[in-house]
Amino acid sequence: MKRITILILLAIIGLSANAQYTKLLDFTGTANGANPGGSLISDGTFLYGMTYFGGTDSIGVIFKIKPDGTGYSKLLDFNGTNGQYPSGSLISDGTFLYGMTYFGGTNGQGVLFKIMPDGTGYSKLLDFGGSIGGHPYGSLISDGTFIYGMTSGSGAHNYGTIFKILPDGTGYVDLLDFAGAPDGQYPYGSLISDGTFLYGMTVEGGSDSMGVIFKIKSDGTGYSKLLDFNGTNGAHPEGSLISDGTFLYGMTYYGGTDSIGVIFKIKPDGTGYSKLLDFNSTNGGRPWGSLISEGTFLYGMASQGGSSDRGVVFKIKPDGTAYTDMLDFTEDAVHGNNPIGSLFSDGTFLYGMTQFGGTSTNCSSGCGVIFKYGLATGIAENTANKGTETDFSIYPNPVSDIVTLNIDNMNNADLTLNIYNAIGELVKSEMLKHNNQQINIGDLSNGVYMVTIKSKDFTITKILIIQR
Repeated sequence: MKRITILILLAIIGLSANAQYTKLLDFTGTANGANPGGSLISDGTFLYGMTYFGGTDSIGVIFKIKPDGTGYSKLLDFNGTNGQYPSGSLISDGTFLYGMTYFGGTNGQGVLFKIMPDGTGYSKLLDFGGSIGGHPYGSLISDGTFIYGMTSGSGAHNYGTIFKILPDGTGYVDLLDFAGAPDGQYPYGSLISDGTFLYGMTVEGGSDSMGVIFKIKSDGTGYSKLLDFNGTNGAHPEGSLISDGTFLYGMTYYGGTDSIGVIFKIKPDGTGYSKLLDFNSTNGGRPWGSLISEGTFLYGMASQGGSSDRGVVFKIKPDGTAYTDMLDFTEDAVHGNNPIGSLFSDGTFLYGMTQFGGTSTNCSSGCGVIFKYGLATGIAENTANKGTETDFSIYPNPVSDIVTLNIDNMNNADLTLNIYNAIGELVKSEMLKHNNQQINIGDLSNGVYMVTIKSKDFTITKILIIQR
């Protein structure tokens, strides 16, 4: 009876402290999927994602849902032939959604596919297996010409590969076969790009067999190992890196003072490594995902730790200060627990998924949920500081090359424009000098971006879709 009372009190405290939490969907299994392992993306109207289990054949689905929790639609049931057990996230080029599955396909080692946002036009672009790598665990990225990704197995040494392929499924190139100690093995996350190099991490391999950070050029040359994880500086990263243009930021699943993971930053040349946080159970533990940035804070989730050891949502500044545990997932299961993906932000809310929990009894530990969490930044906070409303519009949207920003009350000094891609990387930053300023985004690839205008008093964010 005492244990039950304590759990109820923890739940009440957690809910009152985290009143900004809203559950958008309970996954239930066959009907709408179960146990998501990746992250959500947005096209400005719908959120899109995948689940590892559930659906007609219990091997995963692709779905979309509106940010208010309405309009759920199952776009595809995986059936083995068209893929099985998707573990990463989708990407968009403005016309198609692209993704990968861990199993399924002709060789049983996963597929690369594309599908229209309405669920039509599914096409299997590649069957993984053998020399081209197998069992992709992360997500794809695009430079507007090629799609890039990694596999966690097969290849020349059975340690995984880095590859690129054209969006129509032709032009496959094996850029690297991981070899273990020299360059890492078993990448579970995704690549990021700065336009010259691709950056990523592996779960194992390297000098201490605890994983590495690496970079490589998009043609497969110029491989460089930036860091060997050794336990103290982290170990076995399960997610991906993000960049703010100066530093790369990431997390590890193990390692650190308490051996349950760290948050770190490092320069793209491999210098300047700094451990920003040691997870210690109270503040979270074992993060299985990536960070995102909104310019001031880094946001992320840990799959364990917190008041009930069911995971947390947190924020931290890029210098390692101001860590805040924003949400503790609880043992009541109603609100979801054990998130292993990454967050998505529209500037007002954070959106995410949990692997377990929720109200469904069709899964032994719950089938997981989709949730959103309100941020304390935005126009309401800004107007309190300035005394006047400040907002901006973007046109055209979608856009191909030149976008114009119309800013209300353009009398604020030192306005900065930041553009982030779907996984939170800063891809463009400019100072704003006048209203109706035109920004050339011709160097950015098709997809969904977050545009943020910042001053010392406020931050305002909009969604931008680049489509050519």
